[in-house]
Amino acid sequence: MMDGRDRGGVGLGLDVQFSHVVIAVTDMDRSVAFYRDVLGMDVVFDQVLSGQPFDGRAVGGLLGGVSIELLALASGRGADSAGSGRSSVGVQVISLSVPDVDAAYLAVSSVVGEPATKPFDVDGVRMFFLSDPDGTTIEFVEFPGAARTPAELHRGLDGTRS
Repeated sequence: MMDGRDRGGVGLGLDVQFSHVVIAVTDMDRSVAFYRDVLGMDVVFDQVLSGQPFDGRAVGGLLGGVSIELLALASGRGADSAGSGRSSVGVQVISLSVPDVDAAYLAVSSVVGEPATKPFDVDGVRMFFLSDPDGTTIEFVEFPGAARTPAELHRGLDGTRS
């Protein structure tokens, strides 16, 4: 909060839910192939964008229940939509929850070769990492029990544990 008070995640009281992740890419066809064929993205739209600040192509879809939008701008500026001239830094990791990280590792490895890391554990959470064709880090994570998100892990499946 701007006044420094903790409101327990209430924020400004807006009805906010996750919308989508935008990933700047350099080669749309190569990236669509990776996200669709390797990670299983269900492509929902593929559109040409014209008019500033978005001149290029956007392909959006669903990946593990999350909306992903791949964005390739004609100017080559990446996702710097404000035209500030700064590099397109933003998404550092896209995390995909799976029920069995070791099975996911074997499946991914069979298609893309050995990912950046082998599966490992941190405080009971098992994970591995790989990179998409433009270097965006993709994390595959397996939470203990039936949890599929950090919130479920930390608050419980019913969201009541603190």
